[in-house]
Amino acid sequence: MANELQIREKLDTMLSLPLPIARLEKSLGTVRWPGQPERLNFPSGMDLSEADRRELNDRLIELKQVITGENLSVAQCSKARLSLLTKLLLGYPAAGGATDEAGQARLEFYRESVSDIAPWALDAAIKRWVRGDIGKGNIDFAPSPGALRRLCEEELEPFQGQILKLTRLLRALPIERAMDPSPLPPPEVPNAIGKSFAAPQLKVMK
Repeated sequence: MANELQIREKLDTMLSLPLPIARLEKSLGTVRWPGQPERLNFPSGMDLSEADRRELNDRLIELKQVITGENLSVAQCSKARLSLLTKLLLGYPAAGGATDEAGQARLEFYRESVSDIAPWALDAAIKRWVRGDIGKGNIDFAPSPGALRRLCEEELEPFQGQILKLTRLLRALPIERAMDPSPLPPPEVPNAIGKSFAAPQLKVMK
């Protein structure tokens, strides 16, 4: 798990933007034209430099890769999740014992519940449960598969929020273009492997 710990340490450094960029993100405005998606705009006279855009692009790609586990191979992710779940269930065995078939079925339920969760997030969620650092739940027993997934999602939330901020910055327009009612092409932001995809459309104003 050394690699996963290194990943978490790196993620923690990515939870904040440089102060000028963070202030710029908070200052973004919106422009609405009938029949078109809402537009984000920079304050008058402000914009991202090309260097800023490259840096934010790189940060966005890296964040997406790590929080989805795409920085590891499918086999590596599967092996890491299995190791973590096996340790969890050995530490919290089923009450009254269970047959091998029941134990395997139980493990499969857990594997299904976190099949798309990055191993570092699963590791952090399990450690929270073991420490009792949870809002509710009986920590004398293993969390249910659904409860474990929710804990994993809580671990991911701050990073998903950071992705939203980066995406907003990269989608924002100079105010002059935002005030021009002519339609815009579909916005594009980089995906986790460095290509581009059409970003989700904001609400269309009528």
